[in-house]
Amino acid sequence: MSHELRTPLNGILGYAQILRRSESLSTKGTKGIDVIYQCGQHLLTLINDILDLAKIEACRMELQPSDFHLPAFVQSVEEICRVKAEQKGIDFICEISQDLPLGVSADEKRLRQVLINLLGNAIKFTDQGSVSFRALKIKADVPELLRIRFEIQDTGVGMSPAQIEKICLPFEQVGDNAKKQEGTGLGLAITSQILALMDSRLLIESQLGQGSTFCVELDLPEARDWNVKARETKAGKVTGYQGQRKTILIVDDRWENCSVLFNLLEPLGFEIIEAANGRQGLTQAQLARPDLVLTDLMMSELDGFGLITAITADDTLKSIPIVGSSANVFDADQHKCLDAGAGDFLHKPVLFVEHLAVKQRHLNLEWVYETIATQLDLEQDDRVVDFNDKNYSKSVLEEMKIPDGAYLEQLTELSLAGDLDGLTEAVRLLDGCYSAFAASVTTMAANFEINQLKTFMQQAQSVAARPDAV
Repeated sequence: MSHELRTPLNGILGYAQILRRSESLSTKGTKGIDVIYQCGQHLLTLINDILDLAKIEACRMELQPSDFHLPAFVQSVEEICRVKAEQKGIDFICEISQDLPLGVSADEKRLRQVLINLLGNAIKFTDQGSVSFRALKIKADVPELLRIRFEIQDTGVGMSPAQIEKICLPFEQVGDNAKKQEGTGLGLAITSQILALMDSRLLIESQLGQGSTFCVELDLPEARDWNVKARETKAGKVTGYQGQRKTILIVDDRWENCSVLFNLLEPLGFEIIEAANGRQGLTQAQLARPDLVLTDLMMSELDGFGLITAITADDTLKSIPIVGSSANVFDADQHKCLDAGAGDFLHKPVLFVEHLAVKQRHLNLEWVYETIATQLDLEQDDRVVDFNDKNYSKSVLEEMKIPDGAYLEQLTELSLAGDLDGLTEAVRLLDGCYSAFAASVTTMAANFEINQLKTFMQQAQSVAARPDAV
């Protein structure tokens, strides 16, 4: 059912993007395409909610813990939800405790889903006032674990005791009818089920007409080597790069972002320079002449767009490659960033593998892996796709599970059209059994290897067409 629901939706979303970017349309036609795309995205959200609930009820959802940088994770959730709050004209207050551990081990994807569900729900039912998001460390019952408390408080419609008892049941919604029409009523039901898998539960306090407070407490193991594990790729653990030492200027007004990038990149041999806003970034660029600039877009005292424009307008600096980064979910920011003169764009939260691809592309790097023996073993294994390997052989594809003909044909058309955004979004809709195939496509799309993508997709069709193909 997952495949049957997502396949036609992929065609809707994919071709909406193709038409919006490649066709000359009237203003009315453009608005029509945007409506199709927005409705498709809404339908995708509903389908994902229903499938998640079905997966949980069938006991098929399993947590996949990984080590990650907690303050940066919380800040990325904040940035995503702040946009929604600002669109409604309500205040969004975020308080991140300074004593939060740097690294924890948890299912990052599912924890993000829980927090975004709770914050989205608070914003949805708050028409005036504010939504507050707090993350802090409290005393745990088990000394070996860290207890992290997430608290979401709003000044919205609130709930009665009877409504609180039903709010976490599937398809239950409270509030006026207009609010009920905005979703499936599955968000809190899924959130509660995921928290149960995490050995936690959702605590709710609310007063009708005054607002609500949702609390989540999680006991998590500390991950002291989160930055080491983040450098592991399919080709092995990256420990550095060959050649002269490179300098990277990181411009971001959030210490969490600077901290996570410093801890990831400095051990690889990069010299890291930090700046807290665009003006400081421009001064640092003029003084240090870095090899690459990585800048956030939304900052005070000259934002990222202004910094990119200033650097590209300076004859002494314009040759420095610039990468913009933002948690904003709108494609307009990405296009505006590239139009201003940036050579690349990274969405937040950024996977470290994407950072490696961007650094390699703009600095012409050759990575050094953990040991020579490990690297030689990898080179002899044609199943491993290395960042530097440009030869995707059929033997790699033969060991992957490949989507069926109709879906694969749609992906091939997106690659032939050069619609990397549409292609990346389409492979994200694939089930987990296609993870190796999706990872290969995503990596090539991130590296803008369009010709290689076309070859890869054509080979995939050839392999899928074999009589013995499953």
